[in-house]
Order: sequence, then C-alpha cells, then structure tokens
Amino acid sequence: MLLWFLSLVCSGFFLVQRMSAHLGIYMKPFLLILQSPLVDTGGNVTLECHSENMFDTYILISHRMGIIKNSVQVSAEHHESGSHVSYSIGPMTPDLVGTYTCYGANSYYPYEWSDSSDPIDIKITGIYKKPSLSALMGPVLMMSGETMTLSCISDHQFDTFHMSREGVPRGQGMPAVQSHSGKFEAKFLLSPMIQKGNYRCYGSFRNASHVWSSPSDPLYLPAKGNCPAYTEADTKTNNYKNLHILTGLLVTMVLVVIIIFYSCYFSKQNKSQKQAAASMEQEYEVKNTINTQDFERQEGQGLHTQNLSRESSTKT
Repeated sequence: MLLWFLSLVCSGFFLVQRMSAHLGIYMKPFLLILQSPLVDTGGNVTLECHSENMFDTYILISHRMGIIKNSVQVSAEHHESGSHVSYSIGPMTPDLVGTYTCYGANSYYPYEWSDSSDPIDIKITGIYKKPSLSALMGPVLMMSGETMTLSCISDHQFDTFHMSREGVPRGQGMPAVQSHSGKFEAKFLLSPMIQKGNYRCYGSFRNASHVWSSPSDPLYLPAKGNCPAYTEADTKTNNYKNLHILTGLLVTMVLVVIIIFYSCYFSKQNKSQKQAAASMEQEYEVKNTINTQDFERQEGQGLHTQNLSRESSTKT
C-alpha cells in the first residue's frame, strides 16, 4: 500500500512537472532497446536514449492506455557526438511494462524539454499458457507470389492474438474468434514476400495489452514461400531422415570400396596366374625345341657313322 501511494505521488509530481514544461524546445532524442521488446517474466531489458544535443538530463516515461505509470530522471553522459543514458528495467513484472518514451533537458532550464522520442512498446511474456501456431496450406506446396495464412489457436479465452518474427512483434494484434470446437483462434495473412525466420504467436487480453502469454512453439518459414513451413518437430523428423539417408550413402560407399578392392585383387591374381602359365608354356616350348635339336643331332651322327662303316667295307 505504501509503495502504491509513493508511486502515485511521484507520478502526480511528474505529471505536474510535465504539464508546466515547455515541450519541443529541442529536437527529439532517439530511444533504442538493446534486446527484444518481448521480455520473459523476471527478465531484464536495457533502454538507451541519445541525442546530438548535450543534454544534462534525460526523462524516461512509461504509460499504458494513455496513463503515465512510471517516470525516472537520469543524468546524461557526454561524449564527442552528443549525450546519452542507458537504463536497465527489471526483473520484469506486469507493473513495469508499457509504452516508453524519453525527453532531453538541461539543468539550467529544467522546464524546457525536447520533443518526445519515438515510442517503444515493452511487453511481458510467460504469464499464460502458450497457444499453438500452424500454417494453413493445402497438399500443393506454395509457389512464389502466393500468400500464406497462419493460424494461432488456444483453449484459453484470449480475445487477442499477436504474431512475432525472430522475437520482434509484427503489426497489430488480431481479434480472437471462438471456433465450433470451443477454442479461440485468429488467422494471420502473410504477404507473398514472406521474410524467412521463426514465427511465434501469443495471446493477450484487451484490458492488459502489454501482458502476453508464453510464446507458441516456433514455426520456421523460408523466404517467399518457396518451401513448406515446418515446426521444430518437423525439423527433428527431417534430421532423422537425413541421418538415415547419410547412413545409407556411407554404407553404399563402403560396399563399393570393398567391391573395387576385391575386383583389383582378383584381377591381379588372374594376371599372375596367366603370366605363370605363359611362362611355363614358353619354358616347355624351349625344352621341346632343345630336345628336338638333340634328337636331330644324334640322328645325324648315327647316319654319319653308318656311312663310314660302309666306306670301310667297300675298301676292304
């Protein structure tokens, strides 16, 4: 109760100060968020406000539904290109979320403020149970130039659903419609030039638009809708399929190597056997030739001896 009273007093004091300040004296500063604007329950986020002007002070404001909820003044740090402040918000609770803006001011003219920076919406996630996200596609794969419809559905009685890509909210929320099954659903129509990435959806209520449910399981969409969308479960299935294919290819390669090895081995064996047979045949032919020559020589010597014997007999 005391904290609520002090917060109310501080907000009231700041409101009076803001009403008495002259806005737009200086150009607006730039407000950046260094993480995703969708912050998990208990998480932290850092805002940075900077300007080319040498402001002494930056005023950071959060409001919801046009009502100022929190405000803080932070002393600026100066550098060559201007001034800036960094402000950490967290651990995140529903009381800290809202639309944040910042202003720059100088201590010697405390009621002369710059224009407001562009707003940044910070939302808390993880308060309610996650919905489910799926792509509504027929059996034919989408071709480039066609649109895609994503369906976010939950059995929780949300009245609004939101879409994000890679942790960044996309567009405004879509009103939920109760289906015949009793569940609540919203459909998001994506343009033909689909940005690839992981898409998620969230549920919320109109009276607490900065308080969102846990994110749905991611749905990965490739660029331009050339390929079908798939979830993490599909990714795991595809990984198993790819593993089986890779295993089959490796087994096939091993078998081919074994077949080639044995083919070369047996080819060398056959070649060696043929060479041995040819060598033996050649050796046999050489021996046969030598034997023939010896026989002819011996036969010639026998005839010569017979002739000599005949000549001796004649002389006698």
